[in-house]
Amino acid sequence: MVPINFESEPSYVPLALAALRVATVIYLSSTVVRSLYRAHRSLGPAQETRHRIEQRSKLTTTFGTLALLGFVFALQSALSYATLSYTVWAAERGITVPTLSDMFSSSADKPGLYLKYWLSETPVHLDALEIVAEKARRLYWGQQLDLATVSWTTLLAIEGRRRKIPFLWAYALLSQLINLSFAQNLFYVAMLLTPSPLSAKESRVERFLEKMFPSKPANWWPKPSLFYVPSALNYTTIYWLPYAAGTTSFPTAVALTKILSLAPLILPAVVPESWGTVYPDSHDAYRTFSRVFQFMSTASFLLHAKSTAVGLWSSTPEQYKHRHSIRIPFDTEKRSKWERSSTAIEKVLGSVRDHPTVAAAGKDVLLCALSLGLWAAVRAMDVQAMLQSAIPTFNTSAAEDGSPCADISKAPGNFGLPPAIGAEPQDASNSSVTSRRRSRPAKANGSSITSFEDGSDKLNQEEDLETKPGKTYEPTPEVKATINLAQSDVVLDDDFEWESGSLAWGLTALGGLAAGCSAVFGAECISR
Repeated sequence: MVPINFESEPSYVPLALAALRVATVIYLSSTVVRSLYRAHRSLGPAQETRHRIEQRSKLTTTFGTLALLGFVFALQSALSYATLSYTVWAAERGITVPTLSDMFSSSADKPGLYLKYWLSETPVHLDALEIVAEKARRLYWGQQLDLATVSWTTLLAIEGRRRKIPFLWAYALLSQLINLSFAQNLFYVAMLLTPSPLSAKESRVERFLEKMFPSKPANWWPKPSLFYVPSALNYTTIYWLPYAAGTTSFPTAVALTKILSLAPLILPAVVPESWGTVYPDSHDAYRTFSRVFQFMSTASFLLHAKSTAVGLWSSTPEQYKHRHSIRIPFDTEKRSKWERSSTAIEKVLGSVRDHPTVAAAGKDVLLCALSLGLWAAVRAMDVQAMLQSAIPTFNTSAAEDGSPCADISKAPGNFGLPPAIGAEPQDASNSSVTSRRRSRPAKANGSSITSFEDGSDKLNQEEDLETKPGKTYEPTPEVKATINLAQSDVVLDDDFEWESGSLAWGLTALGGLAAGCSAVFGAECISR
């Protein structure tokens, strides 16, 4: 190995931080996978029907594959960027970059690999973010991820708490340490595996957090300002991010963006109970959720429209150049001709070829959009609920209290459940349900409403529901809440609701990824 003389000794802190980042990713990923396995084992007997097992297996495999694909994209882009960054650093110092054969060679004069010097002199993570933010047409891809993270963290705070999904902080951190598509698809799998709230079995970390921040009562939701204020500050920071690129303020802007994006998940857990409201029924909070997602959709659309317009206007050949351009293998003459002849839209969309970090952002956006439309389709999202969550001026006549499905979820004898497959529609005003225990002998023309210890689906759909004049079953609030959650993963038919998926993709194409996320995630929170 040929010795290289450096002016100063390197700091081992960056190398230790890089190792800590890798260890954290491994720990968080394993923690989430274990929690998913536990959720699968905790499914109640009512979730083990042949139809539900088949559908759940198909859907969890689909979204699990998308999560794995997102992880592969992130790993590939990270390796490409690290190789490029080290190559440029070595070229500036006249250091020979070892090839793959050199790494396994036993020769004494083989080129060395100076990782600690490279990491000590190069802010790798900040460089990657700055390369995306410093040019308008590359910001088109990166800003969509920042905006979509705000809506997705709000979904974690609402649905994660309602279903008692553990390790919500792990999902949030994985979206920042790996990418958004990986964490989102893992959370989709978690929601599919938790149609009912999980039991109180907790890990040491969960028990520690419970002691530090005691849980709130059921149907407690924080005041809307706890979502509006940090979200508004986050949008302001995202707007400021491209202007801070290339200045000493950029690290501060990045840190604020990362911290504020976690605020919707952190604040409801740490604020006092007096800062919120305990609703008599979970449906009563739907209006608040709808307005929160409307605000996020509007702010995201305005910022996305601004970045799109600036990206289309900034179409000069210099817009694709960056600090690693000297090592990017492309023909300058051909690139210049393409820059002069292509349209502004082609230049913005083609910016994913500028740099591995831009390619990573572009792939992440496209994969998030794909899984978002699939999620809307398989969940049969209410189109009116999606539009209500995305458009502030949209008015729905489905319900007076702001819930597009309140007339279904609060109908007597329905309890928010769709009718059984093949059952004839019944008049809710004339229908009633007679209950019996599973352990008792079967009665003629009887129905079965069974209570399981794990709080899973209370309604036995394997038996026919028939009416008996003069009596109506009135479940307790706890039973109604559990039933409403348990029905949320039921897929009535093998055909998905592609109208909802098409609407999600259309809103994403017109308003950006964050607008589509606000529509789908808002409908997820107010349609169940």
